[in-house]
Amino acid sequence: MAGDLKQHLTPELFKFMVDRSIPFKKTESLDFGNAISIVLFGGSQEPQDSESQGIRERAWPVLKALSQYGLDQVPDMMEFLPPPEDPDFPSQALGLQLVLDQAPRDLLEGIHNRWTFDYFGDIALRFARQLQALPPHLNPAAWARWRDSVSLDYFIFVRLWFGAPLVHHEATPDEAVAFTEETRRLVEQTLGTRDPHRDQPEKRWDLHGFPRMLTEKGPSSPCGAAEGAFWIACLLDVHRPPLDRFGRYPYRNGFLGRVDTPEEEAWMEKAPMFAVDPDVRRRIRDDVEAGRWTPLDEGTE
Repeated sequence: MAGDLKQHLTPELFKFMVDRSIPFKKTESLDFGNAISIVLFGGSQEPQDSESQGIRERAWPVLKALSQYGLDQVPDMMEFLPPPEDPDFPSQALGLQLVLDQAPRDLLEGIHNRWTFDYFGDIALRFARQLQALPPHLNPAAWARWRDSVSLDYFIFVRLWFGAPLVHHEATPDEAVAFTEETRRLVEQTLGTRDPHRDQPEKRWDLHGFPRMLTEKGPSSPCGAAEGAFWIACLLDVHRPPLDRFGRYPYRNGFLGRVDTPEEEAWMEKAPMFAVDPDVRRRIRDDVEAGRWTPLDEGTE
């Protein structure tokens, strides 16, 4: 099976994932109102059908192959990258991180959402931690490894995607906040401004802040790099309050076969965008209780 992964985990796939996830010129200044809309909320000038087909053709074979290993047998993802010293390592590492963290979110639906959160999320986190454990001068998420080839505007999105697996996993709220804080400090120091959210704990640590900010759909245009970066940082930080309160993300319960507590049910009433189809929820619960996984090529009819 490792041979199948070698065949599909290629520099071309990694470049495709980066270009798809940060669809801007690397050195241009961005209107972050428009850029955030495109990157996080589906705003795009590209035909969605062809874009979806492109990622399915390229990434589906990877997800299918990885799903057949089992978490304890998944190969070391570093094997599919050049050495950390290689100039191409940062961009290829980002592309691979996007395959593990974002491709499941783009491609898996219904009962298979369980794979996104309870399987690929663990693989993505394991890989993210490997990258962060590298010496600082080899860390692919370090500004020093990108600043000669990209603008700070572009790099803000690089940091977003490198940090996403830490935010998405329920076990890493401290690591996620620390990673976001590094990005915030870089922007503050480079642009000579202070993130106003530092003085707005009622917004930054709002228990219902995540669904509220999703409803807002980003800052209005025109929006500069500082304001945009700080909005993204707040969006990432507001993932933490539900973990502090519930010890888990309530909106994942349906996709993980978990039963809501009464307090979680009350939270979900204020976040209707996370509702899970009752039949999907039942089938996932049945799988969890039976100790089985519905294979990726089954269960979606």
